[in-house]
Amino acid sequence: MSNRNIRYDPECDTAAELLGGYEAIDESLDAYLDALDREPRGFTVVECAWGRVRVIQTKPIGRVPALLWYFVLEANGDVLITNVEKFEPTYPIA
Repeated sequence: MSNRNIRYDPECDTAAELLGGYEAIDESLDAYLDALDREPRGFTVVECAWGRVRVIQTKPIGRVPALLWYFVLEANGDVLITNVEKFEPTYPIA
């Protein structure tokens, strides 16, 4: 088991509030927490204007829509979840 910390950036806190708060949306991330702890480098890398981020695409769960969770790996190996947003695919999610 890793000693990696998984934290939320204040910007992610704000984005989560717009989606109903962490209590409403955290369940969508639960299935990925073990993988974030063990091997966060296994997630898809996305290049954007401010650099490289990794992304987790979740499926809808109950009232929670599909979400995109963005995170970066810090120099010490910890995971910083930087943002979350609603994901509206242009095709059905498998």
